[in-house]
Amino acid sequence: MFLNNRTRVFSRDRRGSLLIEVLVSVVILSTALTLIIQSMTAGLRAIQYGAGYTTAIILLDNQICDLLRQGTVRSGLRETKSLAWPAGSRTGYSYSMRAEPSDIVADNKIVEVDASVAWRSGKKDNQITVTTFLSVASNE
Repeated sequence: MFLNNRTRVFSRDRRGSLLIEVLVSVVILSTALTLIIQSMTAGLRAIQYGAGYTTAIILLDNQICDLLRQGTVRSGLRETKSLAWPAGSRTGYSYSMRAEPSDIVADNKIVEVDASVAWRSGKKDNQITVTTFLSVASNE
């Protein structure tokens, strides 16, 4: 009797080896898929984290530009307000600013301005603070 190349003869030693090979390949594939999903989730979390900081920096930049457009700032300025939520954002942003006379210049014509934006992202509170120097309003 001739055996065709496609015909396989299984001995008792090889029984069940196909099942073990399939189980091992399923374990390898499921591990790989789990790692891929975890990396995608971490990437999305990092994107959301970066988007919150980017939005806060843009809002802070807008507030500083408003001060620069005025040309000068009065010493003793204290301001706190909630900013409008950006479209699609689920977190609220609050802004605070204070202006105090600078210790750097003796004639107090320079004001130190501290501006900060705070927001909540999930369970974490975030804040960015910027310190800059501006000239004092001439009516003081």
